[in-house]
Amino acid sequence: MSVRCSLALSVLALAACGDDGGGGVDAPSGVDAAPATVMMVTCPATPAATIMTQATSFSPATATISKGAIIQFVSTATHPIGPFPGGQMTDPGIVVPENTTRCLQFTASGTFKFICTVHSYLGTVTVN
Repeated sequence: MSVRCSLALSVLALAACGDDGGGGVDAPSGVDAAPATVMMVTCPATPAATIMTQATSFSPATATISKGAIIQFVSTATHPIGPFPGGQMTDPGIVVPENTTRCLQFTASGTFKFICTVHSYLGTVTVN
């Protein structure tokens, strides 16, 4: 057998080997993500605020709450709520499908923007 064939067989044999359990460096299992700042929770009897969708705006369009408080969002058949795309202060957890009531808890301070995903009108939640 030629040296070239022997080398090729050696490379193939090494490539076919599985994990030997030798404690080598493994590929990362995932990327650390920032903790969620908006979480869906069970609606309390008295939320800090209620925001409802209307034809051309939110009612109310803004709300100011304390960190940890819960807002009840109410959407209608043609006005789902979603995070403001590309906004600096938004959160992917701000999602309320059509005809849905959902309570969201805000666990970080800041101003969070959201929109009607069909008509693009804007609302904000300021968390102190």
